[in-house]
Amino acid sequence: MDSKGIINIELLFCTLIVILLLIVNLPMIENSLNSNIEIHENSKARILANHIADSINEVNSNEYGFKKKIKLPKSVDGKFYKVIVSERETIVEFNNKKGKSAINPIKLVDSSNKTIESMEMYNGRTYLIQKTLINDNKTDRINQSSILIRQVEN
Repeated sequence: MDSKGIINIELLFCTLIVILLLIVNLPMIENSLNSNIEIHENSKARILANHIADSINEVNSNEYGFKKKIKLPKSVDGKFYKVIVSERETIVEFNNKKGKSAINPIKLVDSSNKTIESMEMYNGRTYLIQKTLINDNKTDRINQSSILIRQVEN
């Protein structure tokens, strides 16, 4: 064989190796990009959960009657969500995932001052968080600190 034939075979062999390497690495690159997108979505939900938890903690650490209004975004990365506030945490549920953030222990009440276990908040709405005093008939405690969260007009 002449030297031109050997160079052509080497070029063909190198091209095949490069193509094989690309075929092997493309799925890994795609998985990496998908993971980055998912991390970005999860971090936005976590930031929202932290914002709500910080607002509740701020209201709870102030005097009775202190209020704070928060407006929830219309979506988290284009996806609808709901927020569940319980006595110890806020949970943002979206796209079959949950983002949690801890809050200082609180007593949640509804608008008629009855103790509730949890409350749901929905995207795009405005809520008023207020520190109140209630009389708890179950434990006979008077003037017990509590948090009232209610939807208000924008």
